[in-house]
Parts: sequence; structure tokens; C-alpha cells
Amino acid sequence: MTEDTGRQERLLKAKSDAMRLLSFRARSSSELAARLRQKRHEASVIQETIETLKRLGFIDDAKFAKLFVESRANSRPSGRRLVETELRRKGVPETEIAKAVSEGAGNEKETALALARSRLSKMGALPLLKKKTRLFGLLKRRGFRSDVISAVFAQVFKEMTEEDTTDS
Repeated sequence: MTEDTGRQERLLKAKSDAMRLLSFRARSSSELAARLRQKRHEASVIQETIETLKRLGFIDDAKFAKLFVESRANSRPSGRRLVETELRRKGVPETEIAKAVSEGAGNEKETALALARSRLSKMGALPLLKKKTRLFGLLKRRGFRSDVISAVFAQVFKEMTEEDTTDS
């Protein structure tokens, strides 16, 4: 077997592995490269595979970031900071992260408010302090900024006291 034939076979195997990985879910170019390294493909083969898949439109970091932000907003509402961190972890370039988050994040306070109302409705007759503690922890873990959490708390617990006075 010639060197060129061997390289072509390695390229074909890397492309096949990459397409199989992409069939499960979209991935960033960095994420895909890391997975191909795990499968012990050569660096030059990985680079050529990534470039080919980008050229063919199978990998697009900007599109991946945008889809990730939209998916996160629908499936697991999170704050801007957490979404940015997750995208960084997936190897998306900073410019693409900033663009995707600014376009798709929507109003962070409204997202946090909807999440808080939803969770509070499930807490039932828990003591107020326990509700506040749990809600604060949830919003903080989901990456919402402290100023957003404070604003949400002010609004949600004001609404709760208003409901209590109208029920009496």
C-alpha cells in the first residue's frame, strides 16, 4: 500500500467517524476535533477533515452557537453567563458566542421571572424562607446574575404578598 493510499484511507475513516458523531447531534469544530483525537486520528487528518466538513456546511460554529442558545432557552432556561460558559467549554470562538447570545438570549429578567414563577407554583406550603433559599439557589446555578435575581425576587414575592391580601 502506498503512502497516499494509506492517507486517503485514514481521511476516509476520520470523515466517517466525524459524520457518525454529527448524526447524533450538532457539534462545534473544536468539540469534533477533540472527539477525533480521542479516536486517535492524526492531527493533520483531523485538520483536513474539519476543513472539508466546514466547506461542505456540516460544521458551522456560528450556526451551532445560535442553535445551542435557542435550545437552551426552550429546554432549560439559563442565564447569559451559564450559556456563555457552556459554549466556551464546547470550544466556540468568543466572537460567535457574543453574537449568538446577544441575538438569541432574549430578556434575561423575563426568562428568570418565568422560571421563578413556575418553580414557586410547585413549592406549595413550604415556609417562605425555604422557598427563597431554594429559588435563589436554582437561579444562581442556572447562571443568572445577582441583580437579575434581586429584581425577580422583588417582583415575585411582591406578587405573592398581593395574592395573600386579596385572598383574605
